[in-house]
Amino acid sequence: MRNLQECQAEVFRRSEKRIHERKKRRAHLLMLCIPLALCITIIGAYLFPKGDQQPISDISYEPMVPDGLFAGGGAMATCAPIDFGKYSEDGATAMGTLGSFSFSLTWDVYGISSYDSTTGRLVKTTDASTPEDYIAIYYLTEAEKQEIYNLIASLDITSYPDSYDPHEGELHSKPSMTLILSVKTNALKKTVTAENIALTYEAENPEGQHFLSVCKEIRDILIGTDEWKSLPDYEFYYD
Repeated sequence: MRNLQECQAEVFRRSEKRIHERKKRRAHLLMLCIPLALCITIIGAYLFPKGDQQPISDISYEPMVPDGLFAGGGAMATCAPIDFGKYSEDGATAMGTLGSFSFSLTWDVYGISSYDSTTGRLVKTTDASTPEDYIAIYYLTEAEKQEIYNLIASLDITSYPDSYDPHEGELHSKPSMTLILSVKTNALKKTVTAENIALTYEAENPEGQHFLSVCKEIRDILIGTDEWKSLPDYEFYYD
């Protein structure tokens, strides 16, 4: 028979073996539970989002579009030139194609200033001791050409007489002003001459005001160019 010490040692060995086996089973169980718990967490987050968040599968993609890219109820805006002229408010005549468009304008006191888009000749004044010093060459940008084209198209220039007084003989000044607006396209060729009219861009009647406003806006584009600003100051001024 084994003595007491041997019996106690055998009990201890068996206890340690059982403890070891239990630890081993726990370790295996833990290794299985951790991935399972992670899967449950991920699936739960997908199927049961917090608050008012949507599941990923329900989120629709909308590309961000800068403001102003779309206009008119979803129609895409475009910067492409207009091929055909706009109509006047009275729905009169078409202007013709932008590509065939050219114009000239004479303005100011006695018509001393002028511009021709075909040649690019920009004249600040003809009233000078050396008029050639007041001439520059300037060709319109596409944006400027488009703007002036639209201005003249809105005017319906063919509805104006060849010789025209926007003030209808009711207003005069000394010195006077001369405005000559000519336009040429594949659809029309027209010149309106307002010679020796009052030196103002304001008229009492709508047609006269429209004509004066278009001439003034074209003039403002031209005198705003660097080429105009580089020309010498006027030699003579008028009261």
